[in-house]
Amino acid sequence: MHDLRSRIAAIVERDRRRHGEAGGESRGGVGTETLGARTAAALPFEVFEQRIVIDDLGLEIVGRGACDPLMLAHLGLRGEAPTRWQDVLWLDTETTGLAGGTGTYVFLLGIAYFCEGELVVRQHLLHDIGAERAFVETIQAEIEPFRACASYNGKSFDLPLLRTRWVMTLRSEITVDESHLDLLHPARRLWRDRFGSTGLKQLEESLFDEGRINDIPGSLIPDAYFHYLRGRDPAIIAPVLEHNARDIVSLVRIADRVAVAVLAARSGRAPDHAPAAYALARSFERTGELDAAFACYESAYYDGDNPLRVKLALAFARQLERRADVERALRMVETLLELGLGSPRWREQAESRVRRLTKKRWRRLASAS
Repeated sequence: MHDLRSRIAAIVERDRRRHGEAGGESRGGVGTETLGARTAAALPFEVFEQRIVIDDLGLEIVGRGACDPLMLAHLGLRGEAPTRWQDVLWLDTETTGLAGGTGTYVFLLGIAYFCEGELVVRQHLLHDIGAERAFVETIQAEIEPFRACASYNGKSFDLPLLRTRWVMTLRSEITVDESHLDLLHPARRLWRDRFGSTGLKQLEESLFDEGRINDIPGSLIPDAYFHYLRGRDPAIIAPVLEHNARDIVSLVRIADRVAVAVLAARSGRAPDHAPAAYALARSFERTGELDAAFACYESAYYDGDNPLRVKLALAFARQLERRADVERALRMVETLLELGLGSPRWREQAESRVRRLTKKRWRRLASAS
């Protein structure tokens, strides 16, 4: 970390000396569409833009129609739900280090948003760390209209780093995460048990059958950026830009896959992978969608192994009890106890549930007679 900070300090000092020799000339950032014959090396920062038609991304739910607040909850929303997909800013950062802290700079911010049937991807690249303030001011003006953002682990990494740069350069707060969809958590719940890793690259391969070829590893990106600053060779930074753009697009597509799984479960088609069905069952309980929760609990129980059955049995029994199916709930819990499954703590809770269900069954039999 100390070595990283010393390298940054040396670069900043070099840039300041160069600016002083040039007479303190102030330079502004220009988007790639207005560069003309000027080179990127002559600019402190640069904006790259591409537009992708929604149909080309294969999106079924995300980016189409109005936002369903309950669907956004399944996508990990914290905060007030936006009413339109166009109000959500999808973002991913590349930084000078992975440890965070005040010595870590965001040198590339990739953002995306929906506009007129397209996903607009804009990447802001800082060529000159000494011009960070102007860089951040430009980004702030662009993201200010958005109050909701989506990321992949951004709540723990990207947004804290951005917030630090905002405070240090502008003495202000970043507001784009007043409502935040962090897709890492629903992705983990749905696919970790099936695929092992739930990194964006792994999910691309597993969900879309699209492996990345010659992708730069994230751990090498800071070094690539420092090499780029020394020579300003576009070939050095190009793989970083490609990596960042792929991450943003994958973020949108993964959100859509989560939404498709939720919609299918609502219609009675729970995931065929038991841990994923269990994850959705719990999510549906949190949103109050009890019919969908029941269908997912049932699927997870009959398709899962014994450890998973133990994990979900008491919650499933509660769902059965709500449906007045006391006999079935009682048989299920008693069977697991007879098999000797579960921890001592779980068995204590299960035995308590059996006693309560038994009393409820006898009261019903007595009232019926």
